[in-house]
Amino acid sequence: MSTNHCVVLAGGLGTRISEITGGLMPKALVDVCGKPFLYYKIRSLIEMGFDSIDVLIGQHGNQISEFLHTQQFDNAVIRCFNDGPSLLGTGGSIVAAINHLPDWFWVTYADSYVVADTKKIDLEIYDTNKSVMVVLKNSNSVEPSNVKIDVATGEIVSYRKGSADSDHEWIDYGLLRFNRRTFENITAYPVDLNRVITDEIGLRNLYSYEATEMFWDVGTPERLEATRVEFTKRGLGE
Repeated sequence: MSTNHCVVLAGGLGTRISEITGGLMPKALVDVCGKPFLYYKIRSLIEMGFDSIDVLIGQHGNQISEFLHTQQFDNAVIRCFNDGPSLLGTGGSIVAAINHLPDWFWVTYADSYVVADTKKIDLEIYDTNKSVMVVLKNSNSVEPSNVKIDVATGEIVSYRKGSADSDHEWIDYGLLRFNRRTFENITAYPVDLNRVITDEIGLRNLYSYEATEMFWDVGTPERLEATRVEFTKRGLGE
């Protein structure tokens, strides 16, 4: 049993890349090889098998909505939900859209390019009440590793964003699976998805699945340049 629904978090302020955007556009629309980065993101999700995609937008979100309306993405229904005037946080934006979401779904970030076999993950971790975080064995090579795993059970036992602890060998890949009930008790805003992740770890309900491909993102000017170099090698873009 698997789900074909993915939520894309696109409401971030993009402060780390403001020297590129000038604070006037979402980082997901930064140009990479002649196309907005979000184009590659949506295409990758469709190639992974998602045909129902919800994009949660915030500041300058109208630019994302307008861009998506100009595109034709075959075999996918794409909707946009705006946080509104109040800052809800990454977790809060999911709560705000929860009535439009299925019982369980995948979540990813608009500023990261990730590839994983989610159908296989759904089959192997088939209990849909279990939350899943795709991870990459990173060992502080790209960014500080922030995930510690019990390798015997696959449970994630610690998540420390920005941590460089030696026993945190994996990094959050930017692709997670949740059940709707995970967000039912959230009533105060803003709330970051990190808090939801930490709560699931406390309940011993967050399981890991190791990715095999590197992630690419536009979160900082340095990462944007690395992504441009990689996409050029792959022959993506115009």
